[in-house]
Amino acid sequence: MRLTERLRRHIVAGFLASAVVAVACIDMSAPPGAAAISLLQLPSPFVVAGDTMRDSLGKVAPVTVTSFNVEGLPIPEIPFETFVLDTMLRAHFTVEHFLVGDKVGNVTVVGQASGVQTLTVNVPVTARPTTLLLGTPPPDTIRAPLGGTDTTDKKQLATIVRGAGDTTVQGVVVHYRLSKTLGSSSPTIPAVYISDASGKPMNADTTNAGGVASNRYVTVITRLLTDQALLNGQKVETVLVEATASYAGKQLTNSPLTMVYPVKVIISVR
Repeated sequence: MRLTERLRRHIVAGFLASAVVAVACIDMSAPPGAAAISLLQLPSPFVVAGDTMRDSLGKVAPVTVTSFNVEGLPIPEIPFETFVLDTMLRAHFTVEHFLVGDKVGNVTVVGQASGVQTLTVNVPVTARPTTLLLGTPPPDTIRAPLGGTDTTDKKQLATIVRGAGDTTVQGVVVHYRLSKTLGSSSPTIPAVYISDASGKPMNADTTNAGGVASNRYVTVITRLLTDQALLNGQKVETVLVEATASYAGKQLTNSPLTMVYPVKVIISVR
């Protein structure tokens, strides 16, 4: 009996010890953090010297970093940090993560959350954008081939944004839309549309270091045109492209800017 009682006490003690270890593991475990974080989320591609970065509606907005759990769901309560890496004092962050432009140039910014750092992003600090102008090449006739191909000799859209002191401004988003188009035989596919160089529909472009937005095209799908006189090469029709750009919620001078593109169908001879 004495041996059995001693064995029973050892077994009970063992169970108690295991229970204590299990409870200790649960109590000492850290709360779940971020499994991943987003890229640095900028409300704008640029910031104006003497102003705070603004969103597409012209409102002052912070730079953010979003954390995600293992299911890919956002965890908004996890704090993050933002930093300007340059020492040239061209811009700075406030404690609320607003990016303020101090002088014209370029800055490198980065974010961090849960001990994980985002990729760095280059942000131009620019003069205030004021004016939208036509760029090069200027609008020209689109010669739409009939037969053997779907798309035309598409024409490049080019605009320039200038700022205070007649400087060019980088990072301004220019939006394009067709204010006058041609009829399509398809209920879902337009005969005329704005695209990138690969033909993918895309209606906005961003100015480069020279203040130029020139990576969009006006394209025609000839087989979808419904105007028989145009298809027979008996007349030239016109497409109008409207370009717009704004800052701080106000349209730039000359915005909207209308660009005129005559369309002439060229009948292929085989």
